[in-house]
Parts: sequence; C-alpha cells; structure tokens
Amino acid sequence: MSEDLSKKITEPSDELMAYTNRRTVSRKEKIGYVIYDSSQSFNLNSQKETFVDSILGISFNLQSVNNFIGGIWDIINDVLIGTVVDRTRTRWGKFRPYLFAVALPLAILSAVYWLLPVIFEGKDSNYIPKFIAYMIFEVFMETCGTFKEICRSGLISTITPYPVERSKLIAFTSYFTGWFGGLPGQIIEVLFDLVTNNLIKSATKTSTEFLTRVYVIMGPSTVLLSGFVAFWFVFNTRERVQQSIERPSITEGIKQVIRNRPTFVYILSQALSSFGTGISTNKYYKWVLFFGTMETVAGIPSAIVIPMSYAAAPKLLTRYSMKGLYIVSNSFAKAMYIPVFLIGMIGDKKDKVFMHVPPMMVITAIWEIIYAAFGGIKTVVNTEMRNECMDYCEWKYGYRSEATITAAKSVIQKIPSRLNSIMEPQIKKMIGFVPELYPAGKKQKYKTQAWIFAMATLVPAVITLIGSLPILFYNIDRKTKEQMYNELTQRRAALGIKVTLEG
Repeated sequence: MSEDLSKKITEPSDELMAYTNRRTVSRKEKIGYVIYDSSQSFNLNSQKETFVDSILGISFNLQSVNNFIGGIWDIINDVLIGTVVDRTRTRWGKFRPYLFAVALPLAILSAVYWLLPVIFEGKDSNYIPKFIAYMIFEVFMETCGTFKEICRSGLISTITPYPVERSKLIAFTSYFTGWFGGLPGQIIEVLFDLVTNNLIKSATKTSTEFLTRVYVIMGPSTVLLSGFVAFWFVFNTRERVQQSIERPSITEGIKQVIRNRPTFVYILSQALSSFGTGISTNKYYKWVLFFGTMETVAGIPSAIVIPMSYAAAPKLLTRYSMKGLYIVSNSFAKAMYIPVFLIGMIGDKKDKVFMHVPPMMVITAIWEIIYAAFGGIKTVVNTEMRNECMDYCEWKYGYRSEATITAAKSVIQKIPSRLNSIMEPQIKKMIGFVPELYPAGKKQKYKTQAWIFAMATLVPAVITLIGSLPILFYNIDRKTKEQMYNELTQRRAALGIKVTLEG
C-alpha cells in the first residue's frame, strides 16, 4: 500500500508548481511573521554609528582596529555556523532550535551594549578599557547575530514549499516592516534634528548629555521587546520543506556554492554592490543639512506608490524573468543619484544647491517616488532570488544547503563591507570630518561637506550599476523554473513518505 501511495504522489503532474497559488501558512503565522520581521529592525541599530562616534566616543583609529579584528572573526564564524546549521536535523526543524537559543541572550547583550556610555561616563575616546568592552560586546553580538540571520533566512525559505505563496508573504511582510520596523531609529533622528537646530534645549544638560540619556533608555527597551517577539514567533511557526536525511559534508556545501551558477552570480552581484565608503544619503542629510528626517519627510508623497510596488512584485514574478526584474529594480533608482549629484553641485563655490534644504527637499522627494516605485519589487525579488537559488541547489544535488549558501553570501558580501568599515573612519578623518560638531549643531568645512555629498550619491550609483552585471549570467529561465518546481514537488512528497515509513 505504501508503494502505491508513493507512486501516486510522485507521478508527473501537468500543474505548474512554480506558479501554483496554494496556501499552507496559517493566518496566525502570517501575522506572527509580520510582527517578528518588524521587531528585528525595531531597534537603534540604524543609529549605531552616531552612537559610537558621538555618544559612546570611540576614536576613529580604534574603530578601525575593532572593525579589522571583528571582520576576521565575522568571516570565520559565518563559515563555521553555516556548516553547523546545515548539518542539523531535529524534530523541531533545522533552523528553529538556533533561533530559540539566541533570541533572549542576544537581546540581553544588546541591552547592556547601549548602557556603555553610562558605565564609562567621562572617559575619552582613546580610553582602552572602554574600547575593550566595546569590542567584546561587538564580537559576542556578531556571533549571536550570525546564528540569527542565517537561520532567519533559512526559515523563510522553508516556511512554505510554494514560490507564489512565499513571494506574497515576503511582499506583505516587507511592506509593514518598512513602515514600523525602523520607528525607534526615526525617533532618534527627529530628536537629533530638534537638538542640533536648537529647537529643544535643556537648562541643566548639554545636547550630548540629553541625547545620551535617550539612547540608554530606548536602546535596551527596544531590543528586549524584539527578543521577546522573536521567541514567541519561533515557538508558533514551523518548517514545511522536508530536509534530506543525509547530512551534506562541509566540502560538498562549499562546492555547491561555487559550481552552482545562479547562486554564484547572485552572491557576486550582492558582494560587488556592497563596496562603497559607508557614507550614505542619511548621513549627508544629518551631517550637512542637519535634517536626519529629510528622507522621511521628503518620502511622504511616495507613500502612495510603496504599496503598489509591493503588490505588483508577486504578479511580476509570474510574468517576467527574475533576471530582468533584479537588474531593473536594483539599478534604476540608484542610477538616478547621478543627476541628483549633478544638480546638487550647481551654484557658486561654497554655496551649492546640495547645501540647502528647500531645493534638496524637492529633489529628494522626486527621487523617493522613483525609488518607491521599484523599492518593493527590489525587496521581494532579491529575497525570492536567494530562495530560488536554494531550491535550485536542492533540485540539482538532492539536498538543501540554506545555511551554507547564506553563510557564503554573507562572507563574500562582508569582505567589501568590512573593508568599508575599516576604511570609513579613515575616510572621515581624511576629509576632515569632526564628529563632535554634529550633536553640537555646528557645520563641517565646505570641502568636507562636498565630499560627504559625493560619497552619498555618485559613488553608490556607479557601484550599483557594476553590481548588477553578474546577473546577466543568471540561468534560471521560465522553462527551467517550471521543470524545477514540478520535480521538486514530486521528490519532496516521496521523501516525506520515506521519512514517515522509516520513522
């Protein structure tokens, strides 16, 4: 009877599983995943650089030392953790046990991290005990964070076996995360704008002392809340893609990444796009215009476009190639930074357009509308391409290596990003950036402002265009995708029967 059942389930089907609109994830899980995903960015991590520079106070040279040492460990632990996770087989799944294990410890470590300015109050930026404590926390948080990110990526790739349902879940979740996830960081930016523009003053505290108090209150409270939410969600969800009984070896997992063309070109594209100076448009808004919430305010008109972009993404994925959608959604909006830079440099010396809020508000609002039109599509396509690469590996080689692929992507991507983090403090030093001026509401020199603007606009535009080139060699077309998911559905059904009978 079991043989007849296995034969019936694994018979070829005319249904195109790549485009089947089946539902396996419950409403409770969907809502839980939205809250969980939003909670993972419900913290002050987006403001960590300002915290380290101006609140905690770590010198640029010591930051480079930390980033160099931490970068080496970061790359090593990605490979080790990816291998450990991929060889895990438990009754609770492959990823959930680790997400359980790190949720609360990571929250507690992060909470204490934000209290370091109080612990080392009054110590200068070269005080070695403060630097050592900062570096130890960074290493432990990075290690726990690697477990979390690898398993989080793996969980979303296995929460449903159906690509259409998965892309809809990603679109729905990413949309709400975009609205609520970064709220604490936005509150900090508003307070910085008010303080640096002398709209909030304290009779007894300096601006730096006032902002320090905000960090030490909001930092611990937000990370503890997100840790609790993570624990709750992982307890209430499940993995639905059956893992192979055999455990892949370390060498096989690494070989799979190298010889698997879709995975390799995807990872290479992500890595090339990660190069840069570390100076973003948000930093330009803060350090030059003293308007950290510029992006939020200028982005108000784009709010109408954002849900349309997310809603369109799953439909576009069923009609157009992943390759084309990736290139267009990743490149077009960033390429528009080139005209933004050219317009911003109009004007007399030391009185350029980029130095004034009103014209840059209009320019930024137009750019935000363009970015919003592609932003939702980009978020969904990037995530779904990674998931498709994992499914391709399973189809080609008979087992899944989500953790190894995620770790390999992370390692290759972290090499340029770590180089950026090592170089950024030195770049800021080279262009004459003085971190104490920003919380005090004082302007940088003109030359420094011009460099910040160029690095925030022109450099990312060029790097993004270069980063999209490898995707031209992505070889999963519509026909391959249809064949892949039809065969995977049959194999997974057969594997499920085998596990049940042998169990």
